Amino acid sequence: MKKLIILFFLLLLAIDTYPYEPEKAGFSVSILGEVNSYNIYSVFVLPNTDFNITSDSNIRLISGEAEIFKIESKNWRVVAPSKPGGYSLTILNSLNNEIHLNVLVITPISEKKGEYLNGYRIGNYPLSSPQSNPIYHRPKGFFEVTQENQDMLLTPHFTLGQFLCKQTSDFPKYLILRERLLLKLEYLLEKVNSNGYNIETFSFISGFRTPYYNKVIRNVSKSRHIYGGAADIYIDQDHDGYMDDLNYDGITDEKDVRIFYDLVEGEFGKSSYDRFKGGLGFYKKNDVHNGFIHIDVRGWRARW
Repeated sequence: MKKLIILFFLLLLAIDTYPYEPEKAGFSVSILGEVNSYNIYSVFVLPNTDFNITSDSNIRLISGEAEIFKIESKNWRVVAPSKPGGYSLTILNSLNNEIHLNVLVITPISEKKGEYLNGYRIGNYPLSSPQSNPIYHRPKGFFEVTQENQDMLLTPHFTLGQFLCKQTSDFPKYLILRERLLLKLEYLLEKVNSNGYNIETFSFISGFRTPYYNKVIRNVSKSRHIYGGAADIYIDQDHDGYMDDLNYDGITDEKDVRIFYDLVEGEFGKSSYDRFKGGLGFYKKNDVHNGFIHIDVRGWRARW
């Protein structure tokens, strides 16, 4: 009987363990100021935007709809299509390792009518001066999310739909994200897995928020969420809607949230984490939400 019980628990452990892989491409590219080495990556650009893709090794590009121009073997220029939507581009190195790049062409904010963009209520952004920190400038546009594309992988472990605002509306919906936030989430997911918590992705309380929804929930007017630079996340590999029991004491409570918080805080000061420095918040479970942590990429250390 004892052997059967042990076998049962080993079976449960095997079921709950996710075979995590960081999904690195084996080479890196620099795009719009961010360095990426994951085999799936995404950039948000305006129609007809030109941008360069550079690498420390020889690369070649294959594109269906975006125009591509070889400047030299390590440097290519891309011109995004003129029509908003999602486009694919493949970047290969000399070993034929590849990075799948989603070129996500956004709808310009100038197409917003009052508070609405194609029927979706965005609201209005707080005023900012040209001299203010660029992270507080209103977005240049928003990417259209449909029922068909919401499961698109933006990076190996995060989908477009995970970041959608929680406000009630029909499709299409719209959002904008900072590429650095995507890279930070992948970095932290790798650290969580290396610390023995085998998970495939994070669960989200909140990703992007429209200024309209942010006002409805009475959050601060310049929340990093409305600029696409923040996420409220928790670890929920068993998908029950609550933070997992990270300290294995049989209950899920603020101690488990603290473990997650401390793990992220432990990265601060490391050179590999320097570009991801930003806000880190600790939130206990209450009547409105599950326990979670807030992360953002504001560029300086903030804690609460």
